[in-house]
Amino acid sequence: MFRMLALALIAVAPLAILSGCAGGMGADASSQALTIRGALNYNARSALPPDATAVVELRDTTSGEGPVIAEQRIALGGRQVPIPVDFAVDRAKLAEGRAYSVRGGVLAGGRPMWASDPVRVDTKAAGVDVGTLTMQPVRAEAFQSTLRCGDETVTIGYTQTMMRMTAGGETFDMRPVRTASGAKHEAVGDPSTWFWSKGDSAMVAVRGRDYPQCAVVKAGSKPFRAMGNEPGWRLDIAGGQMNLIANYGDTRVTVPAPAPETISGGMRYRASTSEGPLIATVLDKRCADTMTGMPFPNSVVLELAGRTLNGCGGDPASLLQGREWLVEDIDRTGMIDRSRATLGFGADGQLVGLGSCNTYIARYALSGEGLAITRPAATMKACPPALMNQEDLFFDVLAKTQRFEIDPNGALILWSADGRSITARRL
Repeated sequence: MFRMLALALIAVAPLAILSGCAGGMGADASSQALTIRGALNYNARSALPPDATAVVELRDTTSGEGPVIAEQRIALGGRQVPIPVDFAVDRAKLAEGRAYSVRGGVLAGGRPMWASDPVRVDTKAAGVDVGTLTMQPVRAEAFQSTLRCGDETVTIGYTQTMMRMTAGGETFDMRPVRTASGAKHEAVGDPSTWFWSKGDSAMVAVRGRDYPQCAVVKAGSKPFRAMGNEPGWRLDIAGGQMNLIANYGDTRVTVPAPAPETISGGMRYRASTSEGPLIATVLDKRCADTMTGMPFPNSVVLELAGRTLNGCGGDPASLLQGREWLVEDIDRTGMIDRSRATLGFGADGQLVGLGSCNTYIARYALSGEGLAITRPAATMKACPPALMNQEDLFFDVLAKTQRFEIDPNGALILWSADGRSITARRL
């Protein structure tokens, strides 16, 4: 009965990941803002606890549960229903021809207690008064959020009693466990499957396999790009639009970006164009560009005007970033016993780690052709000659890196211009 109210609150404590913009802008909103007013209420004779928070969202509901466009959160501090609602939405975030709905809910102790049904609104109006949003107790999975963990998709939501996580094609009931920092949940009966939120990021393991560092999929987040060859094409989904250039530029299509449909192993976008239906299927399956060999986190299939085009999508850097890599081999010579070299690719373009003896820092950059790494700058600690030689070799191959690949077993392989390599695995 109660559909998922995706208000992007992901943890019992610190990880409050917002899927849209913070609300409360009514008094300072510009003339371009759409003001939404109303109230939250319920009919039960029960009081809200002192830690309750009211949340109201505006969501794209063109094709089911789409992205959150804006939201308002109100710390109640003991206040009771009815709860006035008044927040503003930047009209630049609203696309022509899309359907939008408002719904509200109440959290207590970081968990959903009450949720209303969605109310369709006219976003072309000068202002919207949704009246009273009548809430009911939440009994089904709610407050769902989707995260990207490298090339993996993880979805979490809450029932009245526990968190539920879907990852790797499986769904797990999760219970909170004590931890020194952040908020951690473990799968019931399987401590090797867990979700651990810290600040604005999260870590996930499924049956003992660690995922790369996770980030929420947000409305208005980093644009998605996909491309393919023979014939050449490029698809961009950003700023509320879907843009396709195909047949080496002879075909050009621009339409409002549809809300993604969740499918097994990925997402699907469906749009109507003058050329006919445009369907873009984005799969959580690594892909290598057929011309450059560059790895991408997603395999993409486009269908338009009776043609099917295959290609790759997503940000290749996401395959490098996240948890550190532990080096297993340098130039096919293995590693000295009990020695350690690591690679940590940051989102800011920094590469840091341990070279074997010294810690180091370098810069890395991805282009359409490959991966480039600057000569590492390292500390000046002295170690036994064998370790120093291994470190020198490691730094030399790094500085001459030309491209990278992820093998079928998930290992990272850096290739230098002269054919040498570094092989590493996630810590």
